[in-house]
Amino acid sequence: MHIESLKYFKEVASEKSISKVAKKSHISQSALSQLIQKLEEDFGYKLLNRSNKGVELTIMGEIVLKYSINIIRNYETMVEELETTVKQFNKIRINGSWTLVTYSLPCVIYKIKKKYPNHRYELIASSREETITDVQNDLCDLGIIYGNISKEYNLFSYPIGKEKIVLIAPAKYNIPSKIILEDLTKYDMIMCNSNNHISKNLTKELKNINRKLDELNIIFNVPTDGAVKLAVSNGYGLGFVPYESIKHELYEKTVKVIEIENISLDNDIYLISKKFNELLKSQKESVEYFIEIGQNSFC
Repeated sequence: MHIESLKYFKEVASEKSISKVAKKSHISQSALSQLIQKLEEDFGYKLLNRSNKGVELTIMGEIVLKYSINIIRNYETMVEELETTVKQFNKIRINGSWTLVTYSLPCVIYKIKKKYPNHRYELIASSREETITDVQNDLCDLGIIYGNISKEYNLFSYPIGKEKIVLIAPAKYNIPSKIILEDLTKYDMIMCNSNNHISKNLTKELKNINRKLDELNIIFNVPTDGAVKLAVSNGYGLGFVPYESIKHELYEKTVKVIEIENISLDNDIYLISKKFNELLKSQKESVEYFIEIGQNSFC
């Protein structure tokens, strides 16, 4: 079995057509069919159900596809690392949330790059769970996540600061500059369904006053903090966002920050990596300097 066979199988599963993949890949349909058939023989299971309408995965095919995706990613990462090593580049891949990658981390990476000019850095937006998994599987070198991880992950973790979370309203919205938590029930709210830590922290604070998250008038959920900003700027209601993400909007005076008395929804930020004795020299240098300059270097 060759890695190319898994790549073709993945493409066929995605397109649900051998002919489409053959045409796109500039190989004959019969050659691709034989390749898939050989893959089925190697595994000893039928992977595709073929018909005039195309192909569908069998149960065994779904299993092979699931693991093929990780195998291909690991293979491509391995090849990339081999190539960068040959070229004497020290590439450091860093995963983090969309907000951190977009707003907070570029300034830190700029300073690290100034100290280690021969290192190359790549920032990748991903969820907390994806980041932890990618660090474990060597698909990224460092991860910046919300909240600490348990010891069972067997990874290095270090607190590097907090992400300040603020409540924002449209600039001309009729609302006091300071409210109490219970006042949130009076206003329309926009929530970000990708920033789970905000929801968890808000749920905890609401529980302290015998309230629940579903008692808020959440008019809709959006996928990113950027979408929350846009919805608030357009006057649809209030929303919680990282402070770093609204500096431009505050300067342009399209939104304003509303203080909530006696609560904090700030997220603890941690740097994670493999254990120090498992890191390459370039990775160790990046981790150590990241810890040294810390949150003071966030944008």
